[in-house]
Amino acid sequence: MKAQFNRTILSASLLLSAFSVSTLADTVEAEKMQKNETLVNFQGELVESACGLSPNSEDQTIKLGQQPTHLFVKKGDNSPQVSFNIKLIECNTTVAKKATFTFLSNQDITGDLFNVEGGATGIGVRIFHNGKKIKNGQVAATNKLSNGNNIASFSAAYERNIEEGGSDIVTAGVANSRALLQVGYL
Repeated sequence: MKAQFNRTILSASLLLSAFSVSTLADTVEAEKMQKNETLVNFQGELVESACGLSPNSEDQTIKLGQQPTHLFVKKGDNSPQVSFNIKLIECNTTVAKKATFTFLSNQDITGDLFNVEGGATGIGVRIFHNGKKIKNGQVAATNKLSNGNNIASFSAAYERNIEEGGSDIVTAGVANSRALLQVGYL
């Protein structure tokens, strides 16, 4: 009887050992499997103003494309305009009735355009609102607000900023610019 009991204990121990080794092997295999990891950041800001700014409107990149230099024959000539929007969210008209939009940047040689960097010469970036040319540093638009979401539409283009003739010409090269947008409320 004692021998049979010992065999039963031995069999149970072997079975448990086999199960433990199998589980350990599965754990080791699972750890060998490839993992994907990434960091997820959450950013935002609480503001005390009539509206918030939609995340899609923050830090935009407006691609003006590759434009041939022959488009810019005389001062004021523009490349095709590229549209972009600024979306204000959760607006409350009891706080403010209007929003103003002002774009600020390093001025080009005329003082009206946004300076370009990167190699191209003879041009700057012009911003438009409803087809009207906007000057660097001046209020670009004043829009009446409605409760909820509001969209302000703009466009941008390259513009020749030098007179034709003389030694100054439009030259090819990278033509990047940036502007700070300030939204004010009235």
